[in-house]
Amino acid sequence: MSKTARNLLIAAGILVIGFLVWYFSQIVLYILGALVLDLIGRPIYDFIGRPVFRRFHLPPAVRALLTLLVLLVCMFSFFGVFIPLLVVKIQELSAIDPQSLVTAFREPLEWFNNVVNRFVVSPDKSYTPEELGRRLLTGVNIGKVAGVFGSVANWLGNVSVALFSILFMAFFFLKDENLFSRAILSMIPDRFTENASEAMLATRKLLTRYFTGILMEVTGVVILSTLGLLIVGFPFKDALLVGFLAGIFNIIPYLGPVMGTLFGLFTGIVSYLQHPGESNIFVLALLIIVVFMVVQFIDNMLIQPYVYSNSVHAHPLEIFLVFLVAGSVGGLAGMIFAVPTYTVLRVFAKQFFSQFKVVQSLTRNI
Repeated sequence: MSKTARNLLIAAGILVIGFLVWYFSQIVLYILGALVLDLIGRPIYDFIGRPVFRRFHLPPAVRALLTLLVLLVCMFSFFGVFIPLLVVKIQELSAIDPQSLVTAFREPLEWFNNVVNRFVVSPDKSYTPEELGRRLLTGVNIGKVAGVFGSVANWLGNVSVALFSILFMAFFFLKDENLFSRAILSMIPDRFTENASEAMLATRKLLTRYFTGILMEVTGVVILSTLGLLIVGFPFKDALLVGFLAGIFNIIPYLGPVMGTLFGLFTGIVSYLQHPGESNIFVLALLIIVVFMVVQFIDNMLIQPYVYSNSVHAHPLEIFLVFLVAGSVGGLAGMIFAVPTYTVLRVFAKQFFSQFKVVQSLTRNI
């Protein structure tokens, strides 16, 4: 077979594989979810595998079941605590009277009104705080927030099949550590088997460190946000709820911190309107923003460099560009999966295309 024909055959094979991945994208997502559980649960699996009595080791199937049980208990414990709090807070948020917001923010609106009247509009066309508030709230229906979260709740109620599929596959991935690797290697020509095996081993180590780092980052943001909100006067349950959601949202690059800050502001405003305190609501809003700015500063300066740089051995600017490209191609989901995908591509590029200078530059720290 000529070289041209062989290259065409390889290109056709890649196109076919790409089409199958796209057509069966839901199943591919299930497999990826199972692999993530495998990576996160592997340290627990190895810990359980230590000898317990006279060098007796638990069977792999029992270890895999116990690992999944630990992960499920942690997950349902978190959501069992926070989902009811979130539902209550959404109901409170949807019941807000927009006019009460205008009343609460009357002083800052008057100041803003004076600035607008002085520098933007003519003196004979001034707006009262009520009129300005009405214009700002035109088209805003806070009650729609409940509908949005209700749609999310309905979507979450249909994940039983996905959860079962992911757990079922994760059980076998944990039980047989090399199951996925053997399946991939069986589709690779023999002359590439050694390089592919080394690439998958390196990828597994890097991704394990990455997902462990993500858990550390989420935990850090939850703790810092909760403590900061407690300091500015949040009730403990509200501070814990906002801190938890801020940590979860923080997984989403760039947009996540904004979402966490907005939810913190909404929660603070709801609490203030229900139980007005001595402080001004505008001051409270500023303090909430300051809390999240400080948390993000600590996260960006101390936590993220470890997660994104040390765990996957990539330069922060490199990761930033990856996020931009992934966001433009795959939107929000693309940004979430950007770093793991880029890590896999770098490792395989080093194994198979190390003769190229650009590959050498991007993979020199791996």
